[in-house]
Amino acid sequence: MEPSERKCQKFSVSKKYEDLVQFFKMERGLVACTDIDDLMKTLNINHNPLDWRPFIDSSNLSLKAVLLHNGNTQPSIPIGHSVLDRSRMRT
Repeated sequence: MEPSERKCQKFSVSKKYEDLVQFFKMERGLVACTDIDDLMKTLNINHNPLDWRPFIDSSNLSLKAVLLHNGNTQPSIPIGHSVLDRSRMRT
């Protein structure tokens, strides 16, 4: 696949989620959800905080945070993500 084709594909996929960007903020390499209630409303998911639990997965190079539904009847909702920039690591 040519580089220009990949760029077009990436743009069309990104457009699909364009309305969700407003609920996230990026600061110093960390992307986090700033308004979970409105994010859930936009996704047409009932948000009762007692029905959800946070799950955080991390490694030396990345961190991911999602909300998991206690009954596993709803999809997991990504609420945070960070990737360590290897070029800034000291050896």
